[in-house]
Amino acid sequence: MNRLYFFFGLFAGLMPLALAAQLRYQMGFLSGVQYTLLRSDMFTTASGRVAPVVGFAFAVGPRRWWELTQEVVLTEGGAHAHAVYFRADAPPESHLYTYKFYSFETALLVGWQPSRDVPLWLQAGGFLGGNFDHLNRRQRELMIGDYENINRATRAVELNDAFSGLDYGLAAGIALGEGRFRANARYYLGVKNLYRYLDFATPGPYLRTSALRCSLAYFLK
Repeated sequence: MNRLYFFFGLFAGLMPLALAAQLRYQMGFLSGVQYTLLRSDMFTTASGRVAPVVGFAFAVGPRRWWELTQEVVLTEGGAHAHAVYFRADAPPESHLYTYKFYSFETALLVGWQPSRDVPLWLQAGGFLGGNFDHLNRRQRELMIGDYENINRATRAVELNDAFSGLDYGLAAGIALGEGRFRANARYYLGVKNLYRYLDFATPGPYLRTSALRCSLAYFLK
């Protein structure tokens, strides 16, 4: 919760600075797509997941040079992980296990426009999201953690509970456009170890998110 207060405190602290100048206020809608991955030492990732992004966008700042942007979106995350099925008197059988979850997320970014003649913004900031897993409890026979020894392996399904809680991290990218339309491309790097949300968690393993997101914002004014 302290990090939640930090993000909103940062936003509140920068607002008085913005009010001292001639400001441009914009608000509108955005939609896009993102490619998500999971980083973990519990499994190797076969591929990420592609999911839609929908939400709202807000921007405030002077007419040029810098601005403060906030986005509130609903999207999906996850990845396809390598897993195995242990069989008696036979080598482990390779499979894929899909982790997926919903995420309700807000991001706060500071943008800088290097050239007044080019509507290009360099952006950096952070994000805070609440994850909700899909409650998929099928394929209980698939294992991760150790692909050769069943005694050291973990059921893949047991990691689903890690995707119910807060996630936060860093975000950076670019925005192109002026007026009502703006195209965005950003990379989101989760730093929260989601593995710690598991009741049976022991110190050591990690599970973190990342995403590459492209979106188009339409501002109402």
